[in-house]
Amino acid sequence: MKKSKLIVCIMLILLMITTCVYAESQLAIEVSYEGSVVKNEEKAATIVLAGTDATLHSKVRIKVTVTGPATPKLMATDSEQHEIDIAEVGYWGPEQGFAIQGTFQNTTPVRATFPKAGDYTIKIDLIDLEQDSTVLVTKTVSITVLDESPVTNTVQNATTNDVQNVQQLPKTGTSIVDYGIYFAIGIAVIYCFYMLKKKRMG
Repeated sequence: MKKSKLIVCIMLILLMITTCVYAESQLAIEVSYEGSVVKNEEKAATIVLAGTDATLHSKVRIKVTVTGPATPKLMATDSEQHEIDIAEVGYWGPEQGFAIQGTFQNTTPVRATFPKAGDYTIKIDLIDLEQDSTVLVTKTVSITVLDESPVTNTVQNATTNDVQNVQQLPKTGTSIVDYGIYFAIGIAVIYCFYMLKKKRMG
């Protein structure tokens, strides 16, 4: 009897763990951007809220909390084409919330500008307004903002093969060719003298 109760307890615990893990894996928040983040330079980013066979939540909202040296601008445009500074307001989505269910992927483009360099942390929570703002899923992003753009270590090759104005250097000394010419002339002179002398003697 005790063994059967123990087995039932273990099964219930495993079921609870499996249910919790499954509930957490239903929803996800991702933040993406490319390159370095530089002070006072607008950076394009995206916030993606995704669900896989998620259970129905009728009234949810995204809460945004930023910590760092200053308050950045996180500008996004809603469905009515109104620009909203998420960092200033602290939330994204209508005040009454919106519904999520099933498999979906909602992408929100954001234009971020940081007025000061330093380390920032952006915490994004999906909260359920019907359950006392219970956090359904959270994402924390750490960003290091630079004072200026990093220098690219590109070495440029300044060597050019321009030979249009190259002048030939003057020759110095006597080359082997010159010696050969002199030797041939000497032989020719000696031969001429020899032929003249032979002709006179004959």
